[in-house]
Amino acid sequence: MDMLSSLGITKDLLADLVINIVSIVVLFLVVKKLAYNPVKKFMAARTEKVMAQKLEAEKLAEEAQAKSFEYEELLKECENAKAQAIKEGEALAREESGQIVSAAKEKAQSIIDNANKKAEEKYNRMIDEANDYIVNLTIDASSKLLKREVNDEDNRKIVEAFLNSVDGDENA
Repeated sequence: MDMLSSLGITKDLLADLVINIVSIVVLFLVVKKLAYNPVKKFMAARTEKVMAQKLEAEKLAEEAQAKSFEYEELLKECENAKAQAIKEGEALAREESGQIVSAAKEKAQSIIDNANKKAEEKYNRMIDEANDYIVNLTIDASSKLLKREVNDEDNRKIVEAFLNSVDGDENA
């Protein structure tokens, strides 16, 4: 203690110094126990929570990226399916239009054939009517010329022979 007294430190000052040191240590331990450890635990929990959120965000980002790739693939498949459907529709339309055109050509040919047949029948009927008219006219003229009654059957044969010879000359 002599050494302390030579420095000018008294027992009261030393006691106060020891009490202050003990008070600071006790205060440090109390603050550490009551404030630092809960704050440290809170910060550790907060760090864990932030890390968990970060991992969750990374996981969600990876899932979103995977979904984006999946969406892009699905979109490409839809585009391909759309293009295929358009090609199939065009092919079907061409086939159906070909069938429609073919059916229309067949119907038109049928109408033309039918009209030709009717025209030929009408022509033949008109020729027959003209021949009958000419035969009757010739019979009447020959009866008047001969002034007698001639057998109609004989006259008809003569006129028909004449007309056939005239038709033969025209066709030759």
